[in-house]
Amino acid sequence: MLNLVGVIDADLGLSNGDPRAAERTFQLLHQVIGRAGRDAGVGLGLLQTHQPEHPVMRALIAQDREAFYAAEIASREKSGYPPFGRLASIVVSGRDKNAAADYARDLARAAPLDENATHGVRVLGPAEAPLALLRGRFRFRLLLKAPRNYDLSTYLRRVLAKAPKRRGPIKLEIDIDPQSFL
Repeated sequence: MLNLVGVIDADLGLSNGDPRAAERTFQLLHQVIGRAGRDAGVGLGLLQTHQPEHPVMRALIAQDREAFYAAEIASREKSGYPPFGRLASIVVSGRDKNAAADYARDLARAAPLDENATHGVRVLGPAEAPLALLRGRFRFRLLLKAPRNYDLSTYLRRVLAKAPKRRGPIKLEIDIDPQSFL
């Protein structure tokens, strides 16, 4: 019988660079807290947070999924994130950190500039990927943010055609509408 659940640094997942971090954190914490008292009907969940005013924490404390949903969907609509916009992730990786970082910057510079950024693509980054070093490869990520009905595949082909040739063993991973941002 589990009557007490405690989560240390419950807000840690909110700062990982994933545009879906609030949704994932809410889902996980809501599920964990829901385990307390499931059998006996009486339970207590304790969350340690540095962000008690964050919409995720407020909704969890109030046990109000609808409040979280409303805040999250309003935030996504305002910022143009899915489902109101599209994202593409480009991860550049290489054994040489400087070479990988340089090529990621080259890709960002190769992205066609859109005179009207509200109707086109916005390139964010490059920045170190959340998993910055994986299997001996240094990783840098660019995020491309576009309106919902924008043709990201065509745009990416233009970027790659305009980009300089890769120097050395540099790899690219491209994910349109990614589910994970690691």
